[in-house]
Amino acid sequence: MTGRSVIVGGVLILGSAGIVVVHRHLDARVQAPPQEGEAVWLPSAEALRRWSFGFEGLLADLYWLRTVQYYGRRAFRPGARFEHLEHLLMLVTTLDPQFIAAYRFGAIFLALPPPQGAGRPDRALALLERGIAANPGEWRLLLDQGFVLLWDLRDYASAAEVFLRVSRHPQAPAWTKDLAAAVYARAGRREIARRIWRDRLEHGESEHVRENARYQLLCLQAEEELERLHALVRAFQRARGRWPSSWPEMVAEGLLGHPPRDPMGHLYQLDPRTGAVRLSPQSPLILPRL
Repeated sequence: MTGRSVIVGGVLILGSAGIVVVHRHLDARVQAPPQEGEAVWLPSAEALRRWSFGFEGLLADLYWLRTVQYYGRRAFRPGARFEHLEHLLMLVTTLDPQFIAAYRFGAIFLALPPPQGAGRPDRALALLERGIAANPGEWRLLLDQGFVLLWDLRDYASAAEVFLRVSRHPQAPAWTKDLAAAVYARAGRREIARRIWRDRLEHGESEHVRENARYQLLCLQAEEELERLHALVRAFQRARGRWPSSWPEMVAEGLLGHPPRDPMGHLYQLDPRTGAVRLSPQSPLILPRL
């Protein structure tokens, strides 16, 4: 055996032994049941990289298994804390910046509200941002960022902008355009939603897609008409001190030219007790809501 082979063999043995030691130490710490004020020893990401002896991928896999165990032993336990979850995820993604599953599932673990998760959507966004920086062509991370903004932070305008960015990625599925339009509508940005739906109506990849775009445009029209009718009903109430009894009364007052119907031809409902204006139960239209 040459001297170089001996050295290489020694490095491999030391590296494997180091990984085993780190793995056992972490295993003993992370598998322990969660306790109030527990202290878990975790190395820094850079120190762990130095200890890896070139086995970063293997260590990343081990730490990911421990991260999943750490989360699984705490999730849905009342009062459980996840104070080490972000550090574990940082270790995994520092060792392997292309570990897409760690970013995607880690963001879910961080964003879910207690006791399902850590209740930190802000840290989930930061994790995904790191993943996007390390993997700029990975549209799924951007999609996940949009879902955190949508479901966890209810920031519809920001979520819609992210989904629109996703829809422009050459590998993203076509339905992300529909998602962007729906969230823009929910955010009250109807003109942007209308432009997307018109594009889908004209260039949709199937008749089903085009028919859905046509339907969504009618829903947007109905939503705008309802807002206009609400304003007219409130104007009647301010002038008369009561809500109008019917659409014919508003026509007689000159506020409407005729009883209003939705784009599908169904008469809008007017509640004379509250002034509420709604779609008819018979109308097939459903207003855009998420």
